[in-house]
Amino acid sequence: MNITFSREEFFSANPPGITDILSGKSVFIAGAGGLGSNVAGIMARSGIGHLTIADFDTVSPSNMNRQQFFYSQIGMKKADAIKENLSRINPFMELKTVSEKLSPENFETFIPDTADIIFECFDNPVSKAELSRFCLEKRAGIPLIAVSGIAGTGPAEEIKISRPYGNFYVIGDGNSDTNVFGVLASRVILAAALQSHLAIRIMRGP
Repeated sequence: MNITFSREEFFSANPPGITDILSGKSVFIAGAGGLGSNVAGIMARSGIGHLTIADFDTVSPSNMNRQQFFYSQIGMKKADAIKENLSRINPFMELKTVSEKLSPENFETFIPDTADIIFECFDNPVSKAELSRFCLEKRAGIPLIAVSGIAGTGPAEEIKISRPYGNFYVIGDGNSDTNVFGVLASRVILAAALQSHLAIRIMRGP
């Protein structure tokens, strides 16, 4: 059965005015893992108009405990799998995927200077630092929402939002990733939700 709905019907439960604002906004998500795949899903369900997500990796069995993929997608490129999933959630947004490994050598090429928000959603501490450095130097006018410290089973209330300076925001407990192994969906998705909600509030404006 082929049933179609309008954008207005699809986002009718959003707070008044939010859909009109978000439909004109653009976000870039670096990484389609536990953070990135969940941020992407929330952005799609919130009504973002333009979304680009970059990841070079493939879906693996160990991703299933926290990432928004399906058993049948194991072995697929994450960029292809997330595109498939997001298209099923929200057919109204402009969606672009990049199946390349982001690095200091290609940040300038792939990270648009027209984005309204940049999400840092890497697992690797070195990659996190490299991306943050680039954004703070070359994309300083765009809010960067990063994550540090979401491993283990610590209390949810330890995960905070901080703003070290300017357009740089950090979410996490700031510590657990350095001395705790293993991640749970509950803490990862909580951090992704905080990233997403903060982005919506920034894009909404005062």
